[in-house]
Amino acid sequence: MLKHAFIISAHKNVEQLKLLISSLQFGDVFIHIDKKNDQLYNELKSFYSQNDHIYFVSNRISVNWSGFSQVRATIELLKLVNATNNRYDYVHFISGQDLLVMKQNKLDQYLIKNGLDKQYVDVGNIGSYKWRLTTYSFFRENPKNRTIRYRILDNCLRVIQRPIIHRNNFKNNDLYKGSQWFSITSDCMKYILETIDKTDYINKFKYTACPDEHFFQILLMNSKYKNHIMKYNGRYVVFEGLNASPKLLMTDDYDNFMNGNYMFARKFDLSENPEIINKIITYLQT
Repeated sequence: MLKHAFIISAHKNVEQLKLLISSLQFGDVFIHIDKKNDQLYNELKSFYSQNDHIYFVSNRISVNWSGFSQVRATIELLKLVNATNNRYDYVHFISGQDLLVMKQNKLDQYLIKNGLDKQYVDVGNIGSYKWRLTTYSFFRENPKNRTIRYRILDNCLRVIQRPIIHRNNFKNNDLYKGSQWFSITSDCMKYILETIDKTDYINKFKYTACPDEHFFQILLMNSKYKNHIMKYNGRYVVFEGLNASPKLLMTDDYDNFMNGNYMFARKFDLSENPEIINKIITYLQT
């Protein structure tokens, strides 16, 4: 059997998180709780205090949508995995509203079949999103950055910059975009941590927008791992219209993601549709 590490970024829903963790205990589980929610952190840490396979990030980050804090929290999780000195076949990054949708043996078979040197990272062409990295965004760590006021101000500053400011932060890199969630090997994880420790790579992302959708893609696609990246992360996610967040999955979505092509699905909410969550957990535990 393969050895798995599951790293989770979460900020709410204690009971849902317990259900998620219960489905992952054939591996080790590493959890980052948003610094803004001490109650959730303390409750979970106390609940799992006797479990040697569940780890909590102590250097917690206050995570803001579209800010570099999202990446910082992920890096803290990777550091925590690395600090165990355990060698995992795969490190899976998921949110607290994801669920595993493959049983352990099926997950192992899926990964082995594709080759254990493969990295499951969603990668796409940068296209019209290049502005995120080549113009300055000053409000991405403001908790109110999704309000109309800050969006208008951010857009106005971006328009002003275009004819007069040309950042060179990525002049030697090919640029990419994709989902922040991934499944990578331990070797790949170590390469990421060594690169950001020994280079100025992190500094390239200062005052950028949505860096979590570019950081790992650019780093790995400009590395020796380029030809081992699947450009697909094995997650079932549905976006509707122009919504920035994926839709909540309901019972009628079940057959779509339980078809053997996905390792994980997102996102779920126990308060909105407990039936679908309980159905998946029951399947995984039988």
